[in-house]
Amino acid sequence: MRKVVFIISFSFSVSYSYISGDIKVCAIRIEFISDSLESTTGNGKFLLHNEGIDCGQYSIDSPPHQKSYFESQLKAVDNYYRDISNLKFGFDLANSRVFPNKNDENYQLDQTMNYYNPYNSEIEQERNLTILFKDALIKAYEIDSIDFNYYDMIVIFHAGIGQDFSLPFLDPTPEDIPSTYIDNNMIESYLGTEALIINENEIHKGIILPETQNHLLYDISLDMFNTSEPCDYQYGLTGTFALMVGFFIGLPPLWNINTGESGVGIFGLMDQGSNNGRGLIPARPTAWTRIFAGWDESDDISLNTYTTLYDNMPNQIGRVDINESEYFLIENRNNYVHNNVSIDSMIYEQYEFSGFSRVPPFVEILFDSVDITKDSNGVVVDVPDYDLGLPSSGLLIWHIDETIIETGISDYSINSNINRPGVDLEEADGAQDIGKESFFLFNDPSSGYFGDMWFKGNLEYERANPSYEGFNLDFGPYTYPNTNDNNRQKSGITIGNIGYPSDSMSFIVKHDLIMNGFNDTTANIRVCFDLNSDGINEIIGGKDSLWWSSTSDTLQKRNIIRLDTSSIDISLGFTYKGDTTYMEVREFFEDFT
Repeated sequence: MRKVVFIISFSFSVSYSYISGDIKVCAIRIEFISDSLESTTGNGKFLLHNEGIDCGQYSIDSPPHQKSYFESQLKAVDNYYRDISNLKFGFDLANSRVFPNKNDENYQLDQTMNYYNPYNSEIEQERNLTILFKDALIKAYEIDSIDFNYYDMIVIFHAGIGQDFSLPFLDPTPEDIPSTYIDNNMIESYLGTEALIINENEIHKGIILPETQNHLLYDISLDMFNTSEPCDYQYGLTGTFALMVGFFIGLPPLWNINTGESGVGIFGLMDQGSNNGRGLIPARPTAWTRIFAGWDESDDISLNTYTTLYDNMPNQIGRVDINESEYFLIENRNNYVHNNVSIDSMIYEQYEFSGFSRVPPFVEILFDSVDITKDSNGVVVDVPDYDLGLPSSGLLIWHIDETIIETGISDYSINSNINRPGVDLEEADGAQDIGKESFFLFNDPSSGYFGDMWFKGNLEYERANPSYEGFNLDFGPYTYPNTNDNNRQKSGITIGNIGYPSDSMSFIVKHDLIMNGFNDTTANIRVCFDLNSDGINEIIGGKDSLWWSSTSDTLQKRNIIRLDTSSIDISLGFTYKGDTTYMEVREFFEDFT
């Protein structure tokens, strides 16, 4: 798996957002002075025909890359966001425009491509990328007098490939331009102004993207992909575009942006999930991200009752509180194309049918077997389900720590500490290895894989929890992973009896320290015992003070003692030995705190 690394800057709101409505997009196509440099892909001009490996009907983002091609790219990302936001957010395509107006014209800048991404200089690189953004806007305004104030988002599409992936070999073109979210901090830092002002237009942020992410369209691919199935190395632009839009609208990244370490891997848009399904099927944002954006809501799960969650329906996120700042979010994600049939299972079936001699490319199965929409410009503009790119089906259980999120949201560091992330996937295989160094050459689990999802029949779970083999699949205090809080204190929570993967999955939530009929998680129950020998158990609980109630009337709590005073409430109704002192009573109850 190739890891996406982007240049971004820090600017974020601490409060939760509500991202809704349609935004108008101004897309600008720019090319460069023609060159024959080996450090960049292509010659600085937009592709008009395939110069590399031809995958025929299975090609991704085929040329010519003219105006209509980029209009298709807008449609693809609009369809993605409308789907994953439950129709609450998307592009206003009727009022969005791709410039220049003529289909076969582009704006040409006065530099070669490598000027804007000089090799081995991060500071100069960020500065020059900001200059690229400015140069493109000035050139477009000089020629077409575009009213930038009319649009909500500006996207610069440049000729060439994006410098966005760490390839499994030495990168021969290190001066390709990385996909970049230009924010106001970069404009202030490198242009010395509070906003980029062009005539009376004020621009505070925008996006830089390549014309394609498909290396196979260029002649360099003939040397780079010397393999029996090169067409399996194609990537679409949709995932990268969707990720950059995520930054633009305020979705926090969930990987370590300083080291590149993954945080949620392939299970969320704002990490490696942007590249799922070869960049054609970007993952949905995590359950936490969708709630943050106002696109989904969670429901508190009642204890000791069965809960059913449905895939691909609004507001199907369960919440189980751990303590005042931590909780679990549970969602059902299903990658089936048909009943119990995924793209990966179809690939294996074809591999088996060939006598184990050929593994068909992912795109070949996708195009032949899934009801996608591929338009006349060669762009996949719609996918029936954006979970199809996941490695399996089942529950995803997220451990959320609001304290860490509040601390890290302003500088994109929610998941910068790999040992204590704010949005953490509880990996069912017990390894918790997303983002960590891996020694596996194939099926690298450090980006996430099928064993991380919760479903009955998960052999990776059974390998980590041999005592559960053949029995109910539980996530609890004594499983790997367990339901401890982030201070390693036992929560007492068990999410159990998890069923087989399906478009509807059921489970039960239990609590070791909470009894049936007494589900107050703030009560801090310490003991249930017949203390005064009247045949009826008493319940005692509390933190800084102690309370008691009869099990026959649990709603009627009575104070016993405040641990910071020297008083005992005589309403306890117990009979003590005549020599019982206050300190003895206090010490007795402190045994339960």
